[in-house]
Amino acid sequence: MNGDLRPHWRELVASLEAMGMDTLERRGEEVQRLLQENGVTYNVYDAPRDAQRPWAVDPIPLLITSEEWAVIETGLEQRARLLNLLLADLYGPHSVIRQGLLPAELIYAHPGFLRSCHQSLAEGQRWLIFHAVDLGRLPDGSFRVLGDRTQSPSGAGYALENRIILARALPNLYRDAPLRRLASFLEAERATLASLAYRNHEQPHVVLLTPGPLNESYFEHAYLANYLSLSLVEGEDLAVRDGRVWLKTLGGLRPVDVILRRVADDYCDPLELRGDSLLGTPGLLQAVRCGGVAIANALGGGIVENAGLMAFLPSLCRHLLGEDLLLPSIDTWWCGTAEDCRYVLEHLSELTIRSILTGQEPWSGALLDKQSKDNLIAQIKANPHLFVGQSTVDLSTAPCLEDSQIVPRPIMLRGFAVAVEDGYRVMPGALARVSPGLDDLRVSVQKGGISKDLWVLAEAPQKHVSLLRQAYGPVVATRDGSDLPSRVADNLYWLGRYGERLDGALRLLREALGQLLELQEQDDADHCLEDLLTVLSPPEEQTVLANRSRFFTFRRQLLFLLTDQQAVGSVPHTLAGMLRTGRAVRDHLGEDSWRILNRLHQRVQQTSPGLTAREARESLEGHLTLSAAFAGLNNETIPH
Repeated sequence: MNGDLRPHWRELVASLEAMGMDTLERRGEEVQRLLQENGVTYNVYDAPRDAQRPWAVDPIPLLITSEEWAVIETGLEQRARLLNLLLADLYGPHSVIRQGLLPAELIYAHPGFLRSCHQSLAEGQRWLIFHAVDLGRLPDGSFRVLGDRTQSPSGAGYALENRIILARALPNLYRDAPLRRLASFLEAERATLASLAYRNHEQPHVVLLTPGPLNESYFEHAYLANYLSLSLVEGEDLAVRDGRVWLKTLGGLRPVDVILRRVADDYCDPLELRGDSLLGTPGLLQAVRCGGVAIANALGGGIVENAGLMAFLPSLCRHLLGEDLLLPSIDTWWCGTAEDCRYVLEHLSELTIRSILTGQEPWSGALLDKQSKDNLIAQIKANPHLFVGQSTVDLSTAPCLEDSQIVPRPIMLRGFAVAVEDGYRVMPGALARVSPGLDDLRVSVQKGGISKDLWVLAEAPQKHVSLLRQAYGPVVATRDGSDLPSRVADNLYWLGRYGERLDGALRLLREALGQLLELQEQDDADHCLEDLLTVLSPPEEQTVLANRSRFFTFRRQLLFLLTDQQAVGSVPHTLAGMLRTGRAVRDHLGEDSWRILNRLHQRVQQTSPGLTAREARESLEGHLTLSAAFAGLNNETIPH
């Protein structure tokens, strides 16, 4: 766009101007505080172990008219139908390859094509249950597809959390805005999952399979499991027996009917797929063939994430659906054909080059030096079928709050669709992601981007719908724990152990600091302080306590135990273990518990090694209050 204010933005901009910059900044701080209290995070892979980046949301929503959204909605629905038919063909009769509509090397050379999944589903069954599409808006206002997500599409949970948080931080704007609600889409998702069960149709057991707490979007896995009332499980929690999948619980094996997976295709079954995977369940693919379990999405869906397919989708759409492709992809040239390869090499400086192999970063031709460009050209000529060239996207911008100013930033949308009885239903909203800078096209949370709440405007205010805290009947409390997965029980046990250790360490430190303050006033003290330090300190630290100035040695050691991140037995180290086991059972802990844990973590992180003994003791009082609150809350609310 040309930077002018579009008509549907005028009312929102007028409300923001009336609010004033100071108030808007306070609301932005409120958004981040709520996100932090709720523990909304995104794991960063290139950061240190267990590093979590707080989820960031811009307080200014992104608006889109119902007319514009109707175009996107129709296009996403058609694209999901197309890719579902394409998957059924590629893992079935291969007619599109036999008829020359798709080159065989584009499919068979791609790591997403899993030969073990051939005919793993019965004819007529859906391969694509959930579909996500990355969209870019061009300066002329049109939308282009930048990529498809068909293995385990993520982001819908973050989009929902963005909406909930913004509704709390900007209640007047949210209440008065005629926007379409998101909860109905999640309601359809839950109904779809239940309908996939081959047996036990009345009360199917649906689980969400997660790679675990270190996965980048683990928060979303726990969030959706809680929101949709699913059991959150890891691969080791499941077992395959007699063609069926079972959940290992304290009461024995419990049958699983449907798996909503968040594990990549080839990691799901170490027996038939990736042998070094520790994230999947051996025999899972055989259980699918036997009809013992339904998986959403079906294994093997990663093949249609192949960037090279974009060059062929228009003709495939006409062949498989008899329709023109409504939502075009970004211009793509597959180097496997001589004509397209020649074009890519001649226009390398104007294009983005991608490998169809997964896990490789794209090359921006305009940013390559001569040697890098020559190396890339040599790679393309050696294996042209493994590369595609795509036009560089000049994304449109949206207003964002940054450093007390409203500034334009490039945006990208991720839209979502779920299979329903008569086709696909599209979420009336999307996850909007924002680049950290105007000239920075890294529209990725992994690389520093933030997110926005997308408001699809409606003709009139919509009825509020939510799946949170709905009571459909009497709550039946059970204390036998027979349905509790064994791994969850183990982690809950260690969560309690770490909690006890932390509380004990805090109380001993408080007593020791009290003794230290007395030592400051009189040089001659009894051996109580030395005994406390012996109990608190790891063995390797106990040897430094002798033959040193008593007061300064004791103070240094106590502050070390209060602030050091690495020392075994220190407060931060013990709390880190508590957080780690807590994340593994996040769906079993309430929001209040997480708020307490997060506040305790913030306090401990902010404790400075330069505190005086008196200041450290005062800080410990706050730590102890939160520790006691966590223990008391869970003692009263978790069945045991």
